Amino acid sequence: MLQTLLLHQKLTDETQIFVQALRMGDFAHAIGMMTEVWSEMSPELYQSMVESELPAFAKSTATFVGLIMDDGQEAVVDAFLYFSNDKWAACDLNFILQEETWKVSRLGLKEIDWSIEPFSSTTKTLSSRNESLELDN
Repeated sequence: MLQTLLLHQKLTDETQIFVQALRMGDFAHAIGMMTEVWSEMSPELYQSMVESELPAFAKSTATFVGLIMDDGQEAVVDAFLYFSNDKWAACDLNFILQEETWKVSRLGLKEIDWSIEPFSSTTKTLSSRNESLELDN
């Protein structure tokens, strides 16, 4: 039981640090927290991909970590991104244990029922709870 609690605290911390790196524009740090497939990508390319496909991560002002499910080797973390306009968006991050370090393998925006504008300069918006955008290695 204690091991599970410690693991869930570790994953909560890793999620907060990862999203904070995206928020601060430190894409090199974010890539360093990801699996090898992602870490081969340049920070500039990763930044462009996040900004065009998942701008909500970088535009959020706070993160609340909810349910965490794990099997000791892989984990899914459900989280909520909060914004300065009092809106929120549900997201999830998948982690994989690689060489005794938890690495982000996937991040996805699960549901958003309001337009991302004016938070993104792109024309893409999500307006239905049935739509989602995901980046997966």
